[in-house]
Amino acid sequence: MSVLPHVRKLAGHSALYGTADVFGSVVNLLLVPLYTTYLSTTDYGNLALLLLLGTVAKIVFRLGLDAGFFRIHYELPDEEERRRLAGTVSLFTVFSGGILFAAIAAWAGPLGRTLLGPGAPPGWVVLVAADVYLGTFAFVPLSLLRIRGRPGVFSAFSAARHAANTVLKVVLVTRGWGVAGVLWSDAIATGLFSLALLPIALRQAAPAFSPRLLRQALGFGLPKVPHGILVQSLNLADRKILDLFVARAEVGLYQMGYAFGTAVKFPLSAFEPAWQPFVYAQLRSPDAPAVLARVGTYAFAAVAAFGLAVAVLGREALVLMTPNNPAFWAAAPVIPVVALAYVLHGAYLVGSIGIGVAREARYYPMVTAAAAATNVGVNFALIPRFGMMGAAWATVLAYAVMAGLGFAVSQRLYPLRFDWPRLARLAASALLVFALSRLAPADLLPGLAVKLLLLAGFPLLLTASGVLRPGDWRELGRLAGPGV
Repeated sequence: MSVLPHVRKLAGHSALYGTADVFGSVVNLLLVPLYTTYLSTTDYGNLALLLLLGTVAKIVFRLGLDAGFFRIHYELPDEEERRRLAGTVSLFTVFSGGILFAAIAAWAGPLGRTLLGPGAPPGWVVLVAADVYLGTFAFVPLSLLRIRGRPGVFSAFSAARHAANTVLKVVLVTRGWGVAGVLWSDAIATGLFSLALLPIALRQAAPAFSPRLLRQALGFGLPKVPHGILVQSLNLADRKILDLFVARAEVGLYQMGYAFGTAVKFPLSAFEPAWQPFVYAQLRSPDAPAVLARVGTYAFAAVAAFGLAVAVLGREALVLMTPNNPAFWAAAPVIPVVALAYVLHGAYLVGSIGIGVAREARYYPMVTAAAAATNVGVNFALIPRFGMMGAAWATVLAYAVMAGLGFAVSQRLYPLRFDWPRLARLAASALLVFALSRLAPADLLPGLAVKLLLLAGFPLLLTASGVLRPGDWRELGRLAGPGV
């Protein structure tokens, strides 16, 4: 059974969906020298804590309706019902989001003091909430673009948003706006983005409200709200716990190292929006389990290879990107640990698909609750002794728990037969290359040269260990070619 057509389709959509997100993330990394010139480690610490607020607020504002809309849309019998669903979700989200925004604005002072301490400007909290609320206007038209197979248009809108945000940040940060400049840039760019997407919503959403359709969407989506909050506790709660035990400047260092380590999210950001519709589109095929297992194996191998590159080259990238502020170089040890955590997140995305297939969304918060509890407990255990490195390893352990439990539940609901010997050899090969990279010279250029050579030899090691077989090389060659 050849899965080449499926791999080609998934790779093509992943590339298009991910172009904008990767573009924005790459540009932000390229702007690190600018940011570290005008922002201190303490400023980075403040931004890390505000990021926690914004991420949790985004989940609460949407009430799981982004996931619910996407899943229910595929089950509706005709286009008119789908238009009613789009209109219903849009109207409800705008109304409920407006109430939440007003509540946060009213309590901005206490929220700011709780999150950042005395003297925190309440305007920072209002700007974060405004960015989140404006973003709720965009998720329905973006979902429609994904459903209708328009990844090019999706990416064009998203890339334009990131470009506008980047320009605004450069202008405002260099003019001395500091943290406020970053927050204003986010809010303005999101507002322009949502306004540009409005015609899509007006064309494809009926001006109607259906309580029945809303109940269906909320029924699937609401269980993902605690799931989403718990997932973000894996990603961001460590900043607040770290802030309890160390100086705000160390929180800023951790945020910097974390940002480089999460470069693994580049392929994940591309893969995740393409993977979900790909999975659901295969379900009517009798070969679906075999296709999904094999394609999922290829996808995880790609994420693992990218994670290895980030782990190996992270220190050199950090030094090259922060030449004006060597104080940030102390963040280097965090990078490979965070990269490992996000490789495990990739394992979770591939291995837990049975939960969505079976529409058993109640398992999402159960899995993430266990992972979040692990994260919080291990953070409190390790941070007092190991500081930011304790926070990084707590993240790894939490994602390992999430990947393991997600896979176990998924296999019970929708079993897939993965090639475990091949995956084990992949992990062993990556571990060997990373271990050898630790022996590279400490000097920047010689060390970089040695590490690049090791990474160049990684495909050869995969071939020698049987991870990549002759048939795989032929399929990869055909995948890169113009036809199937």
